[in-house]
Amino acid sequence: MDEKVSCSFCGQLTERGLRIHGAVICPACEGRLARVTVKDEDYPQWLAAFRTLWHDWLKGR
Repeated sequence: MDEKVSCSFCGQLTERGLRIHGAVICPACEGRLARVTVKDEDYPQWLAAFRTLWHDWLKGR
């Protein structure tokens, strides 16, 4: 059994998920990301979360 890790977006513990440069995106957040559009109310939050992941990756965290 895999170790549970915290989703980088929602904080939920998950055993599965998309892993990008050490960050984990749970299946629920991955599904939402696949459907989010620039017109959605929560689009700025998703964009900010991705920016944080990107900046952390660039800094080598």
